[in-house]
Amino acid sequence: MARPPQLTAERACSSVVVRIGAPEFAALKDLLFRRYPEHEWGTFARLGWRETEDGLILTFAALDSPLPGELNERFGHVVINEPYSLRMALEAERHPFAVAVIHSHPQDCRPDPSHIDDDMDRYYSGYLSGFAPGRPYASLILSELKGELVLSGRVWWRSRWLTVGKFCVERTPVLSWAHGKAVQKALIDESRYARLTTAFGRQAAQRLSRSTVAVIGAGGTGSAAIEVLARAGVGRLVVVDPDVVESSNLERLHGGWPSHAEERISKVETAREHVRRINPDIEVVAILGRLPQKTVVDAVLGADVALGCTDQQHSRLALGELAFRYLLPSIDCGVVLEGCDGKVTGQILQLVRFLSTDPCVLCRRMTNPRRLSQELMSGEERTTRQAAAAEALKRGEPPDPYWAEETQLNTVGYLTTVSGAMAAGYAIGWITGRFDPPFARLQANLVGKFLDTTDSEDTASPECACQRARAWADQGAAQAQITAPSHWPFPKRL
Repeated sequence: MARPPQLTAERACSSVVVRIGAPEFAALKDLLFRRYPEHEWGTFARLGWRETEDGLILTFAALDSPLPGELNERFGHVVINEPYSLRMALEAERHPFAVAVIHSHPQDCRPDPSHIDDDMDRYYSGYLSGFAPGRPYASLILSELKGELVLSGRVWWRSRWLTVGKFCVERTPVLSWAHGKAVQKALIDESRYARLTTAFGRQAAQRLSRSTVAVIGAGGTGSAAIEVLARAGVGRLVVVDPDVVESSNLERLHGGWPSHAEERISKVETAREHVRRINPDIEVVAILGRLPQKTVVDAVLGADVALGCTDQQHSRLALGELAFRYLLPSIDCGVVLEGCDGKVTGQILQLVRFLSTDPCVLCRRMTNPRRLSQELMSGEERTTRQAAAAEALKRGEPPDPYWAEETQLNTVGYLTTVSGAMAAGYAIGWITGRFDPPFARLQANLVGKFLDTTDSEDTASPECACQRARAWADQGAAQAQITAPSHWPFPKRL
């Protein structure tokens, strides 16, 4: 068996992101800090994985905790006894996941790999390749440094070592560490963010500066969320939308001007231009595309949080699936106006939280199957069905078997602004660790007494994919709830 090259000479940077759900991280921390603060402890784990255009996404699927006697407690560092290694190797032959070794470093010790760690990784990257061929091997380190949780890691993949560039832990801020230093620990403009640091602290501002938020939909709701996030100092935004600006958008599109509609500028380009005027230091990844197209999914999975800001059924369904299969915490926004006899009776906004353990879109009955089907049709099929429906009406027959007109949900700018700003605020709470959304599925009527607020606690079906394929990443593809139609235009990154 060929031995991997020396780690110190061959370590390479790439876009490698490790995502961990909140329940698993709590269990992992309790296990690894069992002998804290002075001694290390370790475990094996299973990771879902996805190969992207420039790296890997790894998702923490399960702990394979040591049994009594499988780690040697006589040493201060981690010593894995052979029965544990063999048990994990044989298990790897029966599951499709990547294998990881995760261990702690003593309190206030940097999470840089030691010479002992190097020897361990050289051994396991070769040993496990015989039992789990074609899969990554990951080595991760967790420690507490000056009161902050810090993670580092490297991955043996395609005959080279890749450094983990980012760790995303659901609802828990952590510091990613690579090549002997914290990743993107940026300097803060103290005067610009004085109000934010006064309210949440300087550490919160730093966390925002090194965070990424994905916003799906750059229309009225999305543009409001993007503006709030940009002004708060989020360091990187991934903005996804397939459409161009039209005159009817200008009533609610933050950063939109008549010239954008006249020149048919894309909404994502409009958003990027607006963010640059707010803060040119913010990186904006602008993508003309839709979820769940592969290029879009690859980009979105590098975010700490995602916001769903479209009125499209397929986008909502895809976002919910990213939450349970890839551990991407998300908030979906929706707004609608209701009226009767010339009076507005309801101005409804809905915010839905999608954490990895929450019920998915299907369990919450948030999709209209007929509308979803029509959204996914090609333009040719849509035209054919609409023509058939018109012919049916002429014959006095119902048009529904061919085409059903879905009522467009009307909305106005101040309502989309409220919805987008609230969603962005809760994303800021997650990123900074200062507050959580106090709801699972919030509905509020802005003209109802006391806002007529309700919170729905939906229950997941035990047979649903969101329960069977949680954190399975691409290994849960057989449980996919939606795929992108082949007739959609290929995504374009501006």
